[in-house]
Amino acid sequence: MARGRRAPRLLEDRVRFETLLSDLFAGLIHVDASGLDAALENGLHQMVAFLGMDRGNLDEYIDGRPRVRVSWAEPGIAMLPSILAAEQFPWTADTLRRGSVVRLPRTEALPEEAAADRASYERVGTRSHLSIPLQAGGPMLGVLSFDSVRAERDWPDELVERLRLLSEAFASALQRKRMESVLGERLHFQRLLSDLSARLANVSALDFEKTVYGALGAIRDFLGVERAELVEFSVHGGPESSWSTLGTSDMTRVPWLMANVRDGHVVCVSRLEELPDIKSLVALPLRAAGVVLGGLVVAAVAERAWPNELIDQLRLVGEAVANALASAQAEREAARLRQHLAHIGRVSAMGELTASLAHELNQPLTAILNNAEVALRQLGTAPMNLAALREILADIVADDKRAADVIHRLRALLRKGDLAHVPLDINDVVAEVAHLVRNDVVLRKVTMTVELAPSLPGIRGDRVQIQQVILNMVLNGLEAMLDSNGRERVLAIRTARAGEAEIMVAVEDVGVGIDGNDVERMFEPLYTTKPEGLGMGLAIARTIVHAHGGQLHASNNSAGGATFGFTLPVCGKPSH
Repeated sequence: MARGRRAPRLLEDRVRFETLLSDLFAGLIHVDASGLDAALENGLHQMVAFLGMDRGNLDEYIDGRPRVRVSWAEPGIAMLPSILAAEQFPWTADTLRRGSVVRLPRTEALPEEAAADRASYERVGTRSHLSIPLQAGGPMLGVLSFDSVRAERDWPDELVERLRLLSEAFASALQRKRMESVLGERLHFQRLLSDLSARLANVSALDFEKTVYGALGAIRDFLGVERAELVEFSVHGGPESSWSTLGTSDMTRVPWLMANVRDGHVVCVSRLEELPDIKSLVALPLRAAGVVLGGLVVAAVAERAWPNELIDQLRLVGEAVANALASAQAEREAARLRQHLAHIGRVSAMGELTASLAHELNQPLTAILNNAEVALRQLGTAPMNLAALREILADIVADDKRAADVIHRLRALLRKGDLAHVPLDINDVVAEVAHLVRNDVVLRKVTMTVELAPSLPGIRGDRVQIQQVILNMVLNGLEAMLDSNGRERVLAIRTARAGEAEIMVAVEDVGVGIDGNDVERMFEPLYTTKPEGLGMGLAIARTIVHAHGGQLHASNNSAGGATFGFTLPVCGKPSH
C-alpha cells in the first residue's frame, strides 16, 4: 500500500516539476529586455515555493565580481546575503567558481577548511543550503541559491539534477541579458563616437573651448564617472592648456602622471596621493601623426574595473579628441602666421600714409610751439594777462591731446599682439579709419563721404584687423584715382545690411576700375598691378575677412571706377 501511495505522489511531483520547468522557460525566454529582471524575480519565487524553502538568491557574476542580485524571502525572514561574497563565504564562493554545486543538508556538513563559511551561515540563520553555478557553455554567469531557516532538509542527487535543469532557464536568461547589455553598450558607444566625430570635425578656434567641454561631458556621462579632463601639452612637454568637466583641472597637479602620458603610456591607477578623493583613474595619451599632443583623463570617486574592451573604446574616443586637438593647433599656427602677415600689411599701409600722418602730427605740434612762444612773451609783460595765459595753456592742452590721439591710433594699428575677438560696432570701426585717413584724402585732393547705416546689428571680431581691411580698401581707392583725367575725385565709404544675417562695408571710387584679366587674380598673394606694390594687401585682407566668417569682393561700377567690399556675420545688438 505504501508503494501504491508513493507512485501518485511521485507522479504529482513530476507533473509539478514539468509545469514549473515549462513556466520558467516561457517566462524567461519570451519576455522582452525591460521585463527580464521582474521575470527573474518571479521565477526565483516560483522555485523557492516549489522547494518549500524560506529564501533564495540569484547572484550575477560579471568580470570576476558579484553584481546584480535578485532576492526573495518569506515574510518575516531576512534576505540571504550574496553567496559570492568572498569575505563571508570564501569556501562556498571558491567551490562555485570551480563549477561545483554546494549542497548542505546541515551546516555541520561543511569541511574544516570552511570554518569561516560555517560561522557566516550560522550568523544569518541558515540550517540547510543549496547553491548551483549558472553556466551557458562558458564561464560562470551567476549562482542560484536556496536557503532554509526553519528546518533542515536533504538534497538527493535526483532533485539536484532536476534543479540543474531548471537553472538552465536562469543561465539562458542571464546570458541573454548580458548579450543585450553588451549590445546596448556597444550601440551607446557607437552613438558617442558618432556624436564626438560630429562635434569635433572642423570645429573653429572660436568654438573650440565650448565644443571640448561638451565632448568631455558626453565622455563622462557614457562612462558613468565623476570627471573627465583634457590636457594639451606644450612643445616642451609640460601641460599647456587643460579643460575639465569640473571647471578646473586637477591632473596638472600630478606631474608623474602627466610625464607617463607624455611618454605615450596608458596609466590605470586605483588611488592618487595628490587627489585622495579619486579611487579609480585612467589616463590615455592622445596621438596625431605619431606625436603625443595631450592626454585624456577619466576618474571616478568609487572603485571600478577598466576591462580591455573599455580601454580600447577609450582609445577610439581619444583618436577623435586627438584629431580635434591637432586641427586646433594647426589653426592656431595658421592664425599666428596670418597675424604676422597682417602686421606686415599694416606697417606697409602706414608707410603709404607717412606724409598725411606727418602733416596730422605737425599741425598740433606747431600749434603747441606757437602757443608756448606767445605764453613766454606774455610772462615778460607787466601786468600779466592771466586770462590770455589760461586760454593759451588750454589750447596747448587741446593740441597735445590731438597729437596723443594720432599716436594712440598709430600704435593700435602697428602693435603686434594677440587677436581679440570682441563685440564691435562696425560704424565705429569705419569712422575711426575715416578719421585716420582724412589728412591723406585732403592732400590727394579727394572728396570723401562716409555713409553709416543706422541701427546695424553688432559683429564680433578683432578691431585692428577689420580696420586694416577697410584701410587697405581706402588706400587702393585713393591709388586708383591718381590719374583723374579731369574728373572729380570722390571716395565713398558705406555700411549697410546684407540680408538678415550679415552686414556689409563698401568703398567706392571713381578711378580706372579693374581690368577684366585681374578680377580673378587680384586676391592672390604676390599678384599686383602697382609698379611698387608687394601684392599682399588684398590677399591679407581676404584672409582676415575669411577668418571672421565673411567674404571679400570687388566689382566695376557702371559709371566708372570700382567698388571693394566685404560682408561679416552679425552677432549682437544694433549700433547707434
